[in-house]
Amino acid sequence: MRKLWIVISLLVVLLEPAASAGQQDTVTSLTPVQVDGVVDHLIAGLSDYVFPDVAQRIQSELRAHRSEYRAIGEPSALAARLTADMRADGHDKHLAVNFGEELGVRKNPTPEEREKAHAYDAANGYGVRSARRLPGNIGYIDLAYFSPDPEAGTQLAAAMQTIGGTDALIIDLRRNGGGSGEAAGALLSYLFEEPVELPSPVEKKGGETTVRQHWTMAFVAGPRFLARPVYVLTGIHTHSAAELCAYALKTMHRATIVGEHTSGEATSGTGEIDLGYNFTAFIANGQVISPITHTNWLSTGVQPDIVTEPGEELLSAYKTALGSATPAIASGDLAKDRQTALADPQAALMEEIAGFAKE
Repeated sequence: MRKLWIVISLLVVLLEPAASAGQQDTVTSLTPVQVDGVVDHLIAGLSDYVFPDVAQRIQSELRAHRSEYRAIGEPSALAARLTADMRADGHDKHLAVNFGEELGVRKNPTPEEREKAHAYDAANGYGVRSARRLPGNIGYIDLAYFSPDPEAGTQLAAAMQTIGGTDALIIDLRRNGGGSGEAAGALLSYLFEEPVELPSPVEKKGGETTVRQHWTMAFVAGPRFLARPVYVLTGIHTHSAAELCAYALKTMHRATIVGEHTSGEATSGTGEIDLGYNFTAFIANGQVISPITHTNWLSTGVQPDIVTEPGEELLSAYKTALGSATPAIASGDLAKDRQTALADPQAALMEEIAGFAKE
């Protein structure tokens, strides 16, 4: 699945396409004139990039390589080359050119694009891979991405309802491609009793800087998960909005981060710029700044509190949760369940995956 970019109410200028929709659907090979059109739109779009000095450097490099781009007739190869060149100069993984993506994130999608995006989200559980109770009464939620679909809130509420009675919670963001900042904020709202300020986008447009504050929600549709331990699993495939979650919870001392450092993407925007001929580009005009640290995780990534080897994140967090969580009620059955899990956490996890052994 393609990576979904973080969406946090930022303005991105959409340029007029250089070809009609019919032409875009049939482009399989590009002429030098068409390549010039794509590159020109990309250079113009970079004017709103969040770091003006970096934007100017990238624009100069794109102009310098124009003759090389003209020699690339295959659209996907051109998209890959433009992406590589921008990232080489900008050191920002959010800089990207795509060709013919199945699900583009555009500021003004057509009704057909909205319908397709909704169907895509519904087929993918609005980003919720699973929500379950692990042996020992530990909650577990695995999130693939943060969906901007209006139905995503209902899906998150259902996930929180599933783990609402557990004694600790593990949120798995190791393979989370990012997505909607609003959906990320909705998830975080379940972990705080009162609204708290989250890392918020600082955007630049036309020489002016604007801060758009983001807060957790005062009301949520499911039970809040309060006064109980939370563990967040992260890794190098934790991107964007997922990094926002990890960074916010870490800096507010609401969760323990377990695993590897995250990808390091803290720039943001609401959509992709249309470059024509079925090409789009993501050009961020903002970056997310924490109200606590007054900085972000750009390039460095969110650093874990507990460092593990790849593949050991879940077991490490599970062991820690079993040992630190306080049972909500006194129950012989629950106590036995926890002791069995503590005796062999790995076997308990495997049992959850493979099912109960025959007696």
